[in-house]
Amino acid sequence: MTDALLVRYYQRYINARLYALILVSLGAFLVPLAISASLVAVPSISVDLNANALLVSWIPAAFVLSSLIAQLPGGRIADLHGRKWAFILGFALFALGGLLSGMAPTIEVLLLARIVQGVGGAIGTSAGMAILSSIYQAKGRGAALGWMTSSVYIGMSSGPLIGGWLVEQWGWRAVFWGPVPITLMLVLFSWQLVKGEWRSPDRHLVDWPGVAILALALSGLFFGTTQLTHLFGLGFTVIGLVFSYLFLARSKRVSFPLVRVDLVIQNRTFLRSLSAAMCMYASQYGIVFLMALYLQYNRGMSATEAGQMLMLQAIMMAFCAPLAGRLSDLWGSRVLATLGCLLIAIGLGVLLRIDTHMPTYMIAGGMMIIGLGHGLFSTPNNSTAVGTITSGKLGIATAILSLARQGGQLIGTAVLSLLLAIYFDGRAITPEGYSDLQSVAHWALSISLLLALLAAWFSSRPN
Repeated sequence: MTDALLVRYYQRYINARLYALILVSLGAFLVPLAISASLVAVPSISVDLNANALLVSWIPAAFVLSSLIAQLPGGRIADLHGRKWAFILGFALFALGGLLSGMAPTIEVLLLARIVQGVGGAIGTSAGMAILSSIYQAKGRGAALGWMTSSVYIGMSSGPLIGGWLVEQWGWRAVFWGPVPITLMLVLFSWQLVKGEWRSPDRHLVDWPGVAILALALSGLFFGTTQLTHLFGLGFTVIGLVFSYLFLARSKRVSFPLVRVDLVIQNRTFLRSLSAAMCMYASQYGIVFLMALYLQYNRGMSATEAGQMLMLQAIMMAFCAPLAGRLSDLWGSRVLATLGCLLIAIGLGVLLRIDTHMPTYMIAGGMMIIGLGHGLFSTPNNSTAVGTITSGKLGIATAILSLARQGGQLIGTAVLSLLLAIYFDGRAITPEGYSDLQSVAHWALSISLLLALLAAWFSSRPN
């Protein structure tokens, strides 16, 4: 079917729209479930695989870094070969990565398997957002993306609790194996129930040399910044900066670049949404991982108890995201997104006072305020960004938006990894190092607070 026929088909058949929304939302649920569930398993993985503090910090980082590298080529592949096809391919790879992660005999093999999982999750989720943006036109798009965003937060909220329970019942490997059967069912039902296919009229190939340059740039910057305590870390950082310059230069020179720099720079609304998303996720992702460590080590919580505490933040996100999507359709997004950023800053300010004597209810309150703010921010910001893009470029645009979010996650992870490297210098986290973990928490929370305020500034700028 042509794009016009697909639009009329999905306008006519409510069930067809509903099937697509449910399946895309299920995919959006599974990816953060796998991420957040693995966070509470880190102490068990560290003991079983004999990994130090820096290596275990790379468990989420390997997923995020590979996702970041795969976002742009994944979006281009979705536009070129079909968004439904890319959605199915992405989640097939995601299932394979989960299976391999659960079988990993060493920390190095686990990190490689997480790379496979991250690539699959990136391709699948960016294609899924593009599918919803194609099916739901201007009216209702915010609400549809709101349900997708809510699914992300439900996955985040249930992940720590489910992960903690799986770790205590069957060990950390069950955390990676658990989502695999559901993911395979998602692939099968998507093939059967999502009708039609969406492709861009621009039939050009993926810039694979550009992908390689981008991979070298991001890998160099990440590994360099996490190892700045050593001379070779500075060298990796310089290499990353050089390849970043080469990537931008190539994007301006080639006929069909991996990313159109002008699509970002000339569209000021899109650029501000990207900047706000990057700062917001940079302020959040490392903190979730940090709290998973801090609550189990410094506060003596079990994996399940830590998962319940982390779940509070994501429950608030899941509750607010659909409401924020509907409000953004009615009122616009700038005020809601800015308010969300400021609430996150307030929640981080509460957690900044954290120590071993801080009441548990204050930690819970800070996490809930952060979740409320993130729920108000994400859907309006996403809706604003994709609303400025023509249908033929939705695949690459949603990939760029995901790139900004995961770029922020990588920044947050890199900052936390650097702090862990500074304070632990290759040591495992033991009771003698709990005071150092406390210092890491204060520095990480302070940096996150500044990033949340910067995101509020970007969100508040007039269109």
